[in-house]
Amino acid sequence: MKPNSRNYCSGRFKDWLEVYLLSECNGSCEWCIDKGGYRPREKVGTSEIARMINGAKEKNVILLGGEPLLYKGLSELIGSIKTKNVYLTTNGSLLTPEKATEELSGLHGINISLHHCDMRRNKLITGRMIDETVLRKAIATLQKQNAKVRFNCNVIKGEIDSEAKVLRYITWAKSMGVQSVRFAEIKHADEKFVSIGQIMQYRWGLNEDPYTEGCNHDTVIDGTEINFRQMCGFQTYRRPVPQDPEGSSHRVLYYDGRFYDGWQTKEKEMKKKGKDGGASLDDILRAIQELGKRVEKREGKEEREGASGSGGGGYCQY
Repeated sequence: MKPNSRNYCSGRFKDWLEVYLLSECNGSCEWCIDKGGYRPREKVGTSEIARMINGAKEKNVILLGGEPLLYKGLSELIGSIKTKNVYLTTNGSLLTPEKATEELSGLHGINISLHHCDMRRNKLITGRMIDETVLRKAIATLQKQNAKVRFNCNVIKGEIDSEAKVLRYITWAKSMGVQSVRFAEIKHADEKFVSIGQIMQYRWGLNEDPYTEGCNHDTVIDGTEINFRQMCGFQTYRRPVPQDPEGSSHRVLYYDGRFYDGWQTKEKEMKKKGKDGGASLDDILRAIQELGKRVEKREGKEEREGASGSGGGGYCQY
């Protein structure tokens, strides 16, 4: 089964290099996708990371974490990257006009992850309070430095979980001076999962089979560039795992100075793969498929027990 041509796994974004700068983060999102990630023990210096980025074939580079604004030497790194378009994703809690000027000059774009337009609600989600006035000034500073600013918002049950709330968020983003927003479904957090397709009435190509019908959708709403990012069965148990999948992974440069074939799993799993520590894409897909089968088997068992009165009402009715 081949993925849709708009998808990441189809190779559409092969000209992007993701850089895992550090694992440290000052946030506390309960569904953080990095919680089960591989964290190398070794670290190389900023100059070595810059050398490897400059020598990479990809044209676009995105700096990630953890929280990249905690990285010591960030200004040096950005200034050392030549002939690349450099992007960065941050939770915004450390972003100030001064930091934008002193450390972020040279960025082509920045993504600020804010999961609610009410900063008090966003703090409950991320664990960090953000001053809107400071953020607005920082955005203006970044734009003066020719950096494109985008807000990233996860749709989460009980938070941004309806079309009205999505539209309200877009209006707020415009008031903050932002012309681009990404709304994404959350990964592996089934209790908080919200289907973007469902709440947005399946417009703009949104669907319930992102692997084959497309997981990445661009449109314009109220003069704002919008990207919708859906999750297929490899990233949420709410959708079936694609059978016999085909696809490609993308390279990720880790802070140990090594390139990996996609984002990696826990260290103890990595060690089983030998000195390079790289689990193959096929190994990862097989592991995910097997996990999905075990979950489906458990669901069927618990639903049968619930129907017979011994299981307390069955499993995860939605």
